[in-house]
Parts: sequence; C-alpha cells; structure tokens
Amino acid sequence: MSTALQFVLVGAIVALAAGYLLRATWKTWFGRSKAGCGSGCGTCAAPAPDAGTPGRRPLPMA
Repeated sequence: MSTALQFVLVGAIVALAAGYLLRATWKTWFGRSKAGCGSGCGTCAAPAPDAGTPGRRPLPMA
C-alpha cells in the first residue's frame, strides 16, 4: 500500500471520528428536549424498594 493512500485512509478515519464527536456534542447541548422518560433527568426512575419487602433486611445504621 502506498504512503499517499495510507495518509488518505488515516485522514478519513480521523475525520469520521471527529465528526462523530461533534455530532454527539451537538446532540448533548442542542438536542431536542424530551418531556418523557429517557431524557436523563432522573424523574422517571423506578422507586427504591421499601424495607418491608419480604426477603430483604435493612442494613444497620452506624
């Protein structure tokens, strides 16, 4: 494989990686806000199991 072809191939891979990072950054900062679950706000998370669940024992408080 010639040196020029290797440079073109490496340049294309680096350009694709930079494009992927720019797209991920753009979607993180300027993406559409989602009102429902899956938006990462944490309000839709499942509640923690209560201590009264059978088969579970609460940890002693120190």
